Amino acid sequence: MTEVRKRSGRPAAGRALTLDQVLDCALVLLEELGPQGFGIRALARQLDITPMSVAYHVGDQQQLLRLLVERVHGVPLPEPAAQAAPMERVRWMLGHYMDRVRLHPALTLCVLGDPQLFGGSLAAFSDQLRVEVQRFDAEPELLFDLLVDYTHGHALALALAGEGAPPLAGAFEAGLRRLLR
Repeated sequence: MTEVRKRSGRPAAGRALTLDQVLDCALVLLEELGPQGFGIRALARQLDITPMSVAYHVGDQQQLLRLLVERVHGVPLPEPAAQAAPMERVRWMLGHYMDRVRLHPALTLCVLGDPQLFGGSLAAFSDQLRVEVQRFDAEPELLFDLLVDYTHGHALALALAGEGAPPLAGAFEAGLRRLLR
C-alpha cells in the first residue's frame, strides 16, 4: 500500500478551514494536552492537515498562542457597577477573571510561562484592575501582585481539582475578603 503524502500550504480543495475552526480546535487541544504536549504539529494531526496548513492560518507557535489568548481574554468580562466601591469592583473583576482562568488553565500556564503572551486584552484588564487597587490601598503594587497571584493560584487549584472540589467553592471569596481588609 502506498502512502499519500500531504502537500504543504493551504488545505486541499473542498477542505477549507476558517481561522475560527482552527482556533476552536487549538483551544480544546491545548486544554487536553497541556502546554508541553501542544503545538503546531499536534494541532495539524488533530485537524488532519499539514503543519504548513496550520501555519498558513495562524503563523508560528507564538502567534497561535497570542491568538488563543486574545480569543479567550478578548471577550470583555462583565463590568462592575460604576457606583460600587473600589474594593467591591476589585472583588467583582477578580471573581469573573478567576472563572475564566479556571476554564482555561493550560492557556493560563502558557501566559504565566511566557511574558510575551501578556498583552492586548490581558494587559488592559490588568491596567483596569491596577487603577481600582490604587483607589484604596497605600501600597497598590504589592496588593495588586498578591491579588493576581492569589487569583491565579486559586483558579488553577480549582481547575486541577475538577468538579469534585466543593470545599474550595467559597474559599476564593473568603480569601479575597482577607486580602482586601
